[in-house]
Formats: sequence, C-alpha cells, structure tokens
Amino acid sequence: MQKCVWSVMAILSLMVVAISTVRCEKNDGRIESQAYINTETVKGDSKNCAVVLRAEQGTSYQITIQSVGDDWAHFSDGSNQIEGVMDSTDKVVYIYFSKNDSGESREANVYVDFSYGGTFSLFFTQESYDSSIAFSREWAELPLCKKENDYIFNTHYGKLGLKDNARNYTYCFDPKVRASLWVAYPLHSSHMSGEGNRNYSSFGYDPDVDNEVQANLTKSYNGWYDRGHQLPAADRKCSQQMMDQTFYATNMTPQQYSFNQNKWGVLEGRVRNMSCNDTLYVVTGAYFDGLHHSSIDGATTDRSGNQCPTPTHYYKALLRTKKGNTGKRIDEITDPNQLRAIVFWMEHKNTGEDTSITSADCISVAELEQKTGFTFFPMIDDSIEQKVKGTAVPSEWGVY
Repeated sequence: MQKCVWSVMAILSLMVVAISTVRCEKNDGRIESQAYINTETVKGDSKNCAVVLRAEQGTSYQITIQSVGDDWAHFSDGSNQIEGVMDSTDKVVYIYFSKNDSGESREANVYVDFSYGGTFSLFFTQESYDSSIAFSREWAELPLCKKENDYIFNTHYGKLGLKDNARNYTYCFDPKVRASLWVAYPLHSSHMSGEGNRNYSSFGYDPDVDNEVQANLTKSYNGWYDRGHQLPAADRKCSQQMMDQTFYATNMTPQQYSFNQNKWGVLEGRVRNMSCNDTLYVVTGAYFDGLHHSSIDGATTDRSGNQCPTPTHYYKALLRTKKGNTGKRIDEITDPNQLRAIVFWMEHKNTGEDTSITSADCISVAELEQKTGFTFFPMIDDSIEQKVKGTAVPSEWGVY
C-alpha cells in the first residue's frame, strides 16, 4: 500500500507555470520515479518547454528527444540526448526550439529512462507561428498586432512599485497620420497613486520612433486642438518614469479643446473609477476614417508645419471581471457571465460644456471590431469570446 503526500512545484519558463504533482513513497521508503512535460501544446513563438523529473536522489536518468521532421528541438548544448543524476528529488530540464514558421504544427517525442524504476514516453506539439502577427504578448489588454499598413508597434516599460520594468502601455502608431490608432494598457489602483507629477513631465518625441514621422509637440497643435493623451497622465501617477512616457508624441492626438477638457476628460475620470483588484484592461483609440463633424477641421499642423489629420471619433474599450476580485487571468475564465466588456464610442466634435456620458455613447466590442478592423481582447477564451464581445450592458458600468 502506498502513502501519498501532495506537493507543489513552481516552474520558471517564459511564463511561470505552477504544476501540482503527487509524491508517492513505496513501502521501502523510495520515491516512485515520475516524468512529464509542463505543457503538451506550446505556441508557435515559444522558445522552450520543461521536462519535470521526480525520483530518488542519486538516481541516474537519460532523456532523448525525437523531433518529427527534423532536429528542431534540443537541449541547451544543442544535443538531442542528455544524461544526469538527480541531485534532489525534483529536477527541471528545459527543451529549446525556435519559432515554428512552417505553416503546420510539429510534434516531438521525449523518452525518459531512470536507472531506478521507470521509463516514460512523452510528447509535445508546437503550434504554427503566424508570421502576419507583428508580435505576441500574454497581456489581456493587447489587440491583435498584425504586420500591415506600415504600422509601428511598441511597448514602453517603467517603474511600478518594486518592479523596475513593468509594462506601461503598447501602441499601434500609424506614420501616415502621425498618431497612434490605439494605445492599450492595464489599469489598477497601483497605477494611479504615487510620486508621478505631470508638472515635471515634458511633451516630446518618442525615443523609439523616428522623429521624422512623429508630430512636433513642443507646443500644442495649431488651432483649437489640444495634445490629447490616449493614456491619461493621471492613470500613471505610480512613478515619474511612467508618467513621463505618457507625454510622448506617440500617445498624443489632436483633440478639440472643449471635447478634451470636458466630455472626454470626464470619461477618463469615470474609467479610473471602473478599475478593480483583478485589473481593468483598456484600449483607447482614435478613428480617422469617418466623416468629420462640422466643428472639426480635417487636419491641423504641428509646430514644424507637418500636416496632422484629426480623428473623426474616439473610443475606449474596456474589459474586466464582473466581481473584480477573482484572482484569475482573463484566459482562465470559461464562463462568459464572469466577464464584462463595453466600448465608449464618441464623435469628435466641439461639445462645449457638455460632460454627460450616457448609454447612447456605448457600443459592444464586436461593433468596434466591425468599425475599425482590429481584433480586441484576443486573450478571451474562444468558447465565450462571441458572447462577451457581443454584449454591452451600460448599467453594469454605471451608465444609463
């Protein structure tokens, strides 16, 4: 009869993978040998996976990889076979590989032999990498980034609490309009309080984009147009570094001053109040392809005289858990009733002193995708994506 005690091992790879396993002792006190792979399916742009070993300390092991098609999977020394001795009862051995741009998924068999008790036959599949995707990140706020129309995608990082390299925001910059079509970012209470002070920030060029395609915003756009933040400065009080990055030209669009300071400004404040412990995921966007309101010029100029088209509409797409304190990642949720999403879609115009936000300003994420051609919140599980994106209930967001 075996006596079993549960334990948990944390595997640090490109992602942190928590794996639960069973520790079993035989009647003679020896640990029963075990082996498995931390995931049976890896993404096309993943670079490694882990073989998890459990055996009596001092047990010898041999691991052999047979990658179907060619030798695309290997150990850190480039070989497809490795030998070793268990220096503790638990061990992790990494298998490395490159992006799979073959257009088809590929499989690898992994054989593990222990000198004491056990031979294991394992396998994993690497999905095909979509070469049309500009880059892929495990962030719930990030729209699908495709290589098209000469768009420039980039992420800024900064100090957040004890982290020196936390993500700040990601943007899709279109050189043709000298502005970002969208800016995506997480929003949590930890982002909105701290030492950041906008009085110490200066408008300027984004150091990661050629100055020649950006707007010169050392002073505001010409005419009645503010340098409108897509990610508001007030959303990044967590550090001066993160706040300073919100003043880059890639985060700015020419926004009619009364719209910016009144109706849009009120929406920004209300969005801050919609954040939660689980994090609110936000995509702020500028839409250039509609018809301009009569109060808006088709374009303005920057301080260098460069033409800067004005957006016809602005939007904020929001996604969060309903309860706000589940502790779950978005892709871990398979019940559509645990998520809520909405879009605030507004015509860019002189709104005067109007600060009202009503249900007439709201659409679903699915409608936004139809208007813009972008795919938003792709991390949502496929089985519930249609319902979550197709549903918008303004009252859930305090809007009527």
